[in-house]
Amino acid sequence: MGAETDHILLQLLKMADPQGFKALFQRYYKTLCIQAFLLLQDQGEAEDLVQDVFVKFWQERKFEIVQQSLGAYLTTMVKHAALNLLKHKSRVNRKEKTYQERIDIIENTHVMEIQETAQMVQSVIAQLPEQCKRIFELVCVEGKKYQEAAVIAGVTVNTVKTQLRRAFAKLRESLRDYYYFTGLSPVLYILLS
Repeated sequence: MGAETDHILLQLLKMADPQGFKALFQRYYKTLCIQAFLLLQDQGEAEDLVQDVFVKFWQERKFEIVQQSLGAYLTTMVKHAALNLLKHKSRVNRKEKTYQERIDIIENTHVMEIQETAQMVQSVIAQLPEQCKRIFELVCVEGKKYQEAAVIAGVTVNTVKTQLRRAFAKLRESLRDYYYFTGLSPVLYILLS
């Protein structure tokens, strides 16, 4: 009965009879979905894959080269399509893993560079003369305006500006070689300019 039905279906398909394709689909769809699911372990992917196999079978007129069993031929198509999909997913997963590893390395390196730069800046600031350091901290760390910093430090606004100029010059001088050798983004250097 099975081989006879396949033979009839093949004849209908060769005559481009849509009823033949519909009958073929009804006969093999569920079985092929189960097979695809066993390989893919995902029902949605399995159903999509089987539908794609049917479309390819029809559009590429694969039925014209079937010699024996339609079921065996479709089963082989589904198996190959599922294995190809798994290989593709495996390659994509490897690429994503490699990409994520690289991102992690970059982020960790960036964090280390930021920490290193922060330590260098703190070291340079610690070496500033007391008044210069106090004004720098008021304006740059605490975010005070020049007038507020002047009142708190008990100096004029011009003194605040002069002391900030000196602090920035010292930071530029101390960090210039560091930025040249490490290749870090010169954002801080620009801010200090």
